[in-house]
Amino acid sequence: MNKKKIQAALNRIEEGLATINTNEDWLKFLAFQSLFYNYSFRNAMLIYSQNPEASYVKGYRAWNELGRYVKKGAKGLAILAPCFKKVEEFKEPENKSEYQDSEGEKVTKKVISGFRITYVFDIADTDGSDECLPVLVKGLAGNSAREKEIYEKLKAFISTEHPVQEVTGTASKGSFNLGTGVISVRSDVEYLQKIKTILHEYAHAIDFAMHPEEDISRNRRELIAESVAFVVSMRLGLDTSRYSVSYIKSWLKDKDELKIVADTVQKVAAKIINNLAESSDSAFSGLKEDEE
Repeated sequence: MNKKKIQAALNRIEEGLATINTNEDWLKFLAFQSLFYNYSFRNAMLIYSQNPEASYVKGYRAWNELGRYVKKGAKGLAILAPCFKKVEEFKEPENKSEYQDSEGEKVTKKVISGFRITYVFDIADTDGSDECLPVLVKGLAGNSAREKEIYEKLKAFISTEHPVQEVTGTASKGSFNLGTGVISVRSDVEYLQKIKTILHEYAHAIDFAMHPEEDISRNRRELIAESVAFVVSMRLGLDTSRYSVSYIKSWLKDKDELKIVADTVQKVAAKIINNLAESSDSAFSGLKEDEE
């Protein structure tokens, strides 16, 4: 029975992907994924395909721990949960010449052995206290002063990894120099644009580090960077769709490519959001999603 449920879940993921036919569809899913950035792409698509209005999900017991309860008759959303098993292997000593035993040290680690179906419930299907809910579930407001603050703090954070410079006299809104690692942002644009641009270029930096292969097309690189910038911006409470929709449209040549980039988008966006949340800057402390 579990195998049938798992196959049904996999089929649902494929069906969900098949519904993404335009750049607007892709942005709609990305906006949804920003709410579930710590979930794998497959589980985010599973939740989306079952309830596109979902905004925050937890397991039954996890809701109880937050002071809320699942309403009677509420239908759970199926997701894939990994199953682990312990395996033993030998770890080679750092300097084998110092040891007589060539087998090395025996270590035990967990590896994924398969998947099972588990269920989560959307916040709309629960009732109870709001006291322990994350700040982003309650809502974030943004204005020009807030956008300026976010940009300056993003710039300071990213500068710890890559030099960031503001430039003038260029038609492009930003760039990432693969050779030097320098990120450039146009200085004469609005702060919301600067936020989107610096996140786009930072996404390029992480993507190239994760996937240095030279045969990856520019189309794919740009789709990943802009999609990541959109997801992270949404997580920050900022809607950049009026910029992103036309940008993604210009680079989206084949919708099947979305299947290829989707997993990378999730991983890069999650890395940026988690890095920001774990930074010492309190401005990003509310970004962190509690683990299930």
